[in-house]
Amino acid sequence: MQKFLLQAGVISLFLSPVMAEPFDFSVGGYFNSVVYNVDTDTVYDDAESSARTAFQDISFQEDAEIIFKGKGKTTHGLTVGMEIQLEGATDSDQIDEHYIYVSGDFGKVEVGAENSGANKLQIFAPRFAGWKTYDNNFGTWSSVAKYEKPKHDNYSADANKLTYYSPKFSGLQVAYSITPSSENKEGAGTGALLSKKEVKKTHEDIHSFGLRYTAKLGGIRVKTSFTTEKGDYITEDKNKIEMEETAYGLSLSSGRVTLGATHFLSDEHKAGGNDWEITHVGLAYKWSKATTIGAGFHSQKDTKTNSDADMDTDITIIGGSTKLGSGVKLTYTHEMVDSDGEGASDANFTGVGLLLKF
Repeated sequence: MQKFLLQAGVISLFLSPVMAEPFDFSVGGYFNSVVYNVDTDTVYDDAESSARTAFQDISFQEDAEIIFKGKGKTTHGLTVGMEIQLEGATDSDQIDEHYIYVSGDFGKVEVGAENSGANKLQIFAPRFAGWKTYDNNFGTWSSVAKYEKPKHDNYSADANKLTYYSPKFSGLQVAYSITPSSENKEGAGTGALLSKKEVKKTHEDIHSFGLRYTAKLGGIRVKTSFTTEKGDYITEDKNKIEMEETAYGLSLSSGRVTLGATHFLSDEHKAGGNDWEITHVGLAYKWSKATTIGAGFHSQKDTKTNSDADMDTDITIIGGSTKLGSGVKLTYTHEMVDSDGEGASDANFTGVGLLLKF
């Protein structure tokens, strides 16, 4: 069944009718730069000198992507498009997500290296500081403590996959993804079918399911989601162990206030991982037309059987963002990390930055 769906997805792209008009190409993206003042006693290992070094007092963090998009219509009214994301602040994985899609009354089919349908239908905490508090792409928190994201990017990640999104029926939408292997988590290229015995396969036969419901009840806009991702972990001796993640999301918006939360559970300790229970909550308040302020709280616990629970971490974020012009925001946060992880200690990050969207 899996092979049939994969073949059907690819064939549908090649058999699409002739384009009715030229493709419309666009270039966009974002650049997020933050200067942090760091207060922590945490030290880290220097792999080159085998030394233990204190965390920097002042830290410059960046997160940037350039996104290329193309879209056009076929003579039969289908929409055909593509997207390529170029990382702008890293020395590896320069191009991660890259995929093509076909959409119409039947829904949408994506083929390529992209996050799963479970990941993309998840409901998360609102963005009050411009960037996603649940993502921590700057890596600040994970530099001083064990930090796990409450999202489905651990198993299939950006590996090549086939995803179907249904049309929305009375506010309800479902998605289903098939990922044969996460051997190339950053997205496979032309050599994806070649045998690479030297590359260890992390997961195989990954199935992702997402369900999202959106409605307006009185004056409150409600969004809910149920998402799950399951795959076989391949051990060094070629044994398969099933691993699974499940998440529940809820967002409530009324007037200037938005409250959102994700509760995330994982079952992977049989494969040498952890059983995580993660809750991430955020509250955003639109103070004015230009300014949004808010607070977020992240709590994670290692619930693995016989675990000494030395990887529990709590993080509190307060701050906001102010629009300075078209596509330009000033961001400001104070982030407090409290971890029981081995070698970790409490940390405080005070950051000010600029977020550019283009």
